[in-house]
Amino acid sequence: MTKLLVIIGITGLQGSSVSRVFQNEPDWRIRGITRNPAKYKEDPQFQDVELAAADLDDQTSLEKAFKGANGIYAMTNFWESLKEDATFQQAENQGKKPNEIAMEREIQHGKNIIQAAAKQVATLDRLVFSTLSDSNKWSNGEIKWNLHFDGKGRYEAYLKQQFPDLAKKTSYLHVGYYLSNWKMNPSFAPRKEEDGNFVIRKFGLPNGKPIPFINPPNDTGHFVRALILSPSAPPGSSMLGYCELTTMEEYCTIWGGVHGVQCRAEVLTYEDALAQGMPEWMALEISESGTYVTKFGWAGGDPEVKHPKDLGVDVSKLTKIEEWIRQEDWSSVL
Repeated sequence: MTKLLVIIGITGLQGSSVSRVFQNEPDWRIRGITRNPAKYKEDPQFQDVELAAADLDDQTSLEKAFKGANGIYAMTNFWESLKEDATFQQAENQGKKPNEIAMEREIQHGKNIIQAAAKQVATLDRLVFSTLSDSNKWSNGEIKWNLHFDGKGRYEAYLKQQFPDLAKKTSYLHVGYYLSNWKMNPSFAPRKEEDGNFVIRKFGLPNGKPIPFINPPNDTGHFVRALILSPSAPPGSSMLGYCELTTMEEYCTIWGGVHGVQCRAEVLTYEDALAQGMPEWMALEISESGTYVTKFGWAGGDPEVKHPKDLGVDVSKLTKIEEWIRQEDWSSVL
């Protein structure tokens, strides 16, 4: 009999990648969770996928969607809450910053997933959580506003403390820095200077620790496959999910070489972000995140977090940064 893999966020960058990889695994069938299955009924990439309606705010809907699962890929989305007016209204009403509200909601989503998955623990083989490290913990309190990391780290701790039987069947994927993040904000895009050279700005420290770059639509599925199927990745494994580990300075050199231009990295400070009109809460969030990953590392120095090659990933299938740069449309910045 085939096993059932349930994928949260199957229509997103991470979930769709997991779906594509496991559709090539003959012993597995896929159930994808989305809030509106009818919207994707005719999408060719989901023709061999069972789509189920569920919402991370509704634990009962998750319990129903997880029924019979042998594997679950679970993720939460901090940034999604910051697209909703209700988040900002709640922050104003409670005298908090919007990113605090987004983290609180993400923690609750994580707890809802955990509590629903715990009801399947008798038959579940593996829960894989898309996560990030608790930067406040690993920086010994130095980093206080990297909340899109910390919420995930906190519900991971909740899982380990409150649901030990489920924790014994859970592995963790620390998803790296999206190569596509240059599109997220104009501050992150390559910028042409008056002399014709280019600069790519980053938060954090100059010549800091290497960044784990990832191309989620391609790479995520290969990481999750290893965490579920590889003998090298037993339950409880933690993987740093990246295609290439390199500094932003080295990335700039590659980017410039592809386009035949000079390119350098420039540190963007909290004050710079404010001067460019970035909201104060966002400037705090992004600048402290940059400081954390370039000073302490993406996983904060946690010795339990291993590299893909050490946990059975076929690294030949992962994205090559230079190839990705060549294929990307840079016409808006060149």
